[in-house]
Amino acid sequence: MTTLSLILLLSSFAVFQTVDDQCSHFNSIELLKSRPTHLLVFLHHVILQFDCAPVLCYLHADLFKSYSTRDTKKYFGEFCSTFLDKGAVKLFVMLELGFCVSFIDRTRPELIGEDQQRRYAQEMQNMQCLEVLRQLDDFRQKRMMGMTPNEQELSQVENHYPTDRVPREMKEKAVAEMLYEKLSDANPAIVADEDKFSAIFDAVAYYMKQLGVKAKAPDSKKSRGFKIMRKKVQQHLQPLQTSLPSLSDGGDVSPVCNTGPVWEPPTIELQTEDSHDKDRSVRRSESLCVERRHSRRGGSARAKQSRSRSDVDLQSAATSHPPSPSPLTSPEGPLTGSVSSPLPQQEEVEPRLLELEQEPPSWRELASSEVLNKLSKKEIKRQEVINELFATEHAHVRMLSVLQTVFYRPLEREAIMSSDDLNAIFPGLDEIIDVHYAFYENLKKVRQEDGFVVKAISTPLLNRFLGSEGDWFQKLTARFCSHQSWALDQIKSRQKKDPRFNAFILDAESKPQCRRLQLKDIIPTEMQRLTKYPLLLENIAKSTEDNTEKQNVQQAADCCRKILNHVNDEVKHMENLLTLRDYQRRLDTSGLKPSNELFLEYKNFDLTTRRMLYEGPLIWRVTKEKAIDVQGVLLGDMLVLLQKQDDKMLLKCQSKSIIAAEVGKQMLSPIIKLDSAFLREVATDRKAFYVIFTWDSGAQIYELVAQSVAERKTKAFSMNHCLGHIKPIFLHPTAVHPYCVYGVGVGDMALK
Repeated sequence: MTTLSLILLLSSFAVFQTVDDQCSHFNSIELLKSRPTHLLVFLHHVILQFDCAPVLCYLHADLFKSYSTRDTKKYFGEFCSTFLDKGAVKLFVMLELGFCVSFIDRTRPELIGEDQQRRYAQEMQNMQCLEVLRQLDDFRQKRMMGMTPNEQELSQVENHYPTDRVPREMKEKAVAEMLYEKLSDANPAIVADEDKFSAIFDAVAYYMKQLGVKAKAPDSKKSRGFKIMRKKVQQHLQPLQTSLPSLSDGGDVSPVCNTGPVWEPPTIELQTEDSHDKDRSVRRSESLCVERRHSRRGGSARAKQSRSRSDVDLQSAATSHPPSPSPLTSPEGPLTGSVSSPLPQQEEVEPRLLELEQEPPSWRELASSEVLNKLSKKEIKRQEVINELFATEHAHVRMLSVLQTVFYRPLEREAIMSSDDLNAIFPGLDEIIDVHYAFYENLKKVRQEDGFVVKAISTPLLNRFLGSEGDWFQKLTARFCSHQSWALDQIKSRQKKDPRFNAFILDAESKPQCRRLQLKDIIPTEMQRLTKYPLLLENIAKSTEDNTEKQNVQQAADCCRKILNHVNDEVKHMENLLTLRDYQRRLDTSGLKPSNELFLEYKNFDLTTRRMLYEGPLIWRVTKEKAIDVQGVLLGDMLVLLQKQDDKMLLKCQSKSIIAAEVGKQMLSPIIKLDSAFLREVATDRKAFYVIFTWDSGAQIYELVAQSVAERKTKAFSMNHCLGHIKPIFLHPTAVHPYCVYGVGVGDMALK
């Protein structure tokens, strides 16, 4: 692997590696079930991404191991009514178990002995094990990529130093209570059905109480049990369920109010960089009769199908800073917020809006039973992932349309924000909707043509992510995602300063289309969607039997990964630029005055004219007795050591003696030019390294200490990369070369 490719790999890894991957509590459900904070973080992920009934059933069944005889009889009937439908459970392993459980009188558990009750609970728990393990494995993978919620709360527990006054157990329970409160407040946004919401949090609250956490259950419908979840548990008990369980949870979602803003998809002529005009207009394809019948069935059918929550994850995605947006063509045609002012071509707009607001039917509901029975286990798994791709694309287009119809267009129409400001906050939104909706339509067309059991999916994938179309998609998404951090800051700042804007945002966020999500939660959905594509496509490729189709799908997945890496680079670059602008705004160069030469050279120093490669806290050991906290900023050919003082960032010379400082001699510059410097490790401190700097007045040695050994290696790696592009690196023969840590031989560098 070349040095440059390793740099790119580490840069990409840095975007996602936002958590401690050594946390052992998530390695097993047995370790997890007794740790309330960690368990709640995992449950939040499951509620967002999957059906949470199996893991809740597993946990509640586990409680029977510690129940007394009295408690076993007391809670057995409630457990059965919670997770089983009367007469509907037919267990594959133990037929007599299904028979007994199906026909017991749940109000009279005394009809069954205590040993049998415990055995029933144990069997129910065993049936959920595979699904729970799969969900836990998915959580660990997503956590490694920084895609799981509540990492801040976890770090509070992990980093807590236990004392007699606040032991670790007390701290964990306190954080768990706060986390449960946050979770129960947020989840009506992702569990739209009130019965299901109440059922889930009754179950979570009860289990948390067994761990000593004061969790208050929702105030309604406790006696109803978990009616919606029963059907979900049964899906994992069916003997013919040979496929992977659904990757998402089901929930009935109310249609959008007719009086709300309506999305009228624009038709825009765009140009690629090679100046060839391409028609990128989005057409509305006809719906099949089966989908219309499904629409008429309404909520009852939608409650049965699975649905992904990955694209409305409440956690913020990667942050960024915007470049100057290029002007966008605004779509023509008025919009309305009420039925009193009808839309042009309203008969064409409303069917599309209705389709987006309704949940798409699962492939299992639409495919013929004859075809389903002939599918292999691997093919069923493949179809499940394809269905997940389709369902999540549908959900993503819906969320983008919310940005357009609920926020962007009303803000422009009511002149609350100028067009330039809107284009900076939502750059290329119309074009991004066009692209995603066209992709969604192509996926839908393939499903319909193949009878909802998709034979080949590679064509629409390659058409979307490969070649000039892929380059255009990359350009659009990079521009949109790189504005994210700046856009969120602008919105937050404007809400504080502009009462009218704040009132509009609060009113818009209360609309049913937003599903109780705030604007700050909706804007990151595009970045979240980009991280989802490679995972989905790679899973499709793994389950594909045909070699040609498999290679094509894998090629599309590689294209998605390339697009994601490019967007991550742009996000990181803009994030760094935003940081440099903040440092420049607070920069104070008066500390250079003791050295007249340095002051004349750097009094008008502009950080923003350079590209930041790395920044982080360091300790500058001037002498054994004098150590200064600084912020190290690596700017390609130089390392800048900034001191934080109140709201300022100081460039300040240092001296190893008071006498030398008074006469202005032997001053250490806070700016180190790397074209005349080399590195060496400190033998007595693994976290420290020397930067030896030569200039006209002689050589100077800087001893810098990182926060950890890993931080020291990263900083040394980044600096050596810069040095390698400027001049050969000079190292002491006995020094350990920093590249060796990352598997790059010293032969890649010129040693002297």
